[in-house]
Amino acid sequence: MLLQLEGVGAAYRGLKALQGVSLEVAQGEIVAVVGANGAGKSTLLKAIAGQVATEGAIRFDGTPLARVPPHRIARMGVSLVPEGRRLFPRLSVEDNLRLGAYAKRDADGFKPLDLVFSLFPRLSERLRQRAETLSGGEQQMLAIGRALMSRPRLLMLDEPSQGIMPRLVDDIFAAVGRIRALGVTVLLVEQRLVEALEIANRAYVLQTGRVVLSGPAADIAADTAVRRAYLGM
Repeated sequence: MLLQLEGVGAAYRGLKALQGVSLEVAQGEIVAVVGANGAGKSTLLKAIAGQVATEGAIRFDGTPLARVPPHRIARMGVSLVPEGRRLFPRLSVEDNLRLGAYAKRDADGFKPLDLVFSLFPRLSERLRQRAETLSGGEQQMLAIGRALMSRPRLLMLDEPSQGIMPRLVDDIFAAVGRIRALGVTVLLVEQRLVEALEIANRAYVLQTGRVVLSGPAADIAADTAVRRAYLGM
């Protein structure tokens, strides 16, 4: 199992955000974490990335992440695309991308820019533009592309469809599917439940910081009672 959480709890900004959360993500999966606003989804990703103090156990490829600083977790192959993207707005698209690869070398001939451009051709057309001049959808493409520059084994996406024009949302979700096909495991937090459950292998439903349901994503999407009770659908 690539990622394992057992009994993870976390407080964020003085509030108990996660309580006894256990989940697993296998190599090559897309796993969705869904739930209402305030359920603890973003805190979960930050806990895995080492940005929030936790109790319980988090293991990445068998290695405990307790007390491992965020920069070392990133170098282990865990990359987080945060909610709100957090780009460097006045830097160019190319500079933002290259900053994502600052800790990696291409000695084996792998060219991460080629990979990013194959997923998001728009970025290759806007290399010299400042990030702040891009549309919301293009900025999200850039944020995901920057994360891929570090050649992660686990890509964590926090609300990738947020603030994006509807016509570009499908492009983002299609790209997530292609990223998984390239061998990158994906942990996805997303408010667009239908789209998230369509591309995920499995899903966990969070409610007030606890896992209340888990299983194959298709089963959760198909269960009207579950969707009404936990997801407001």
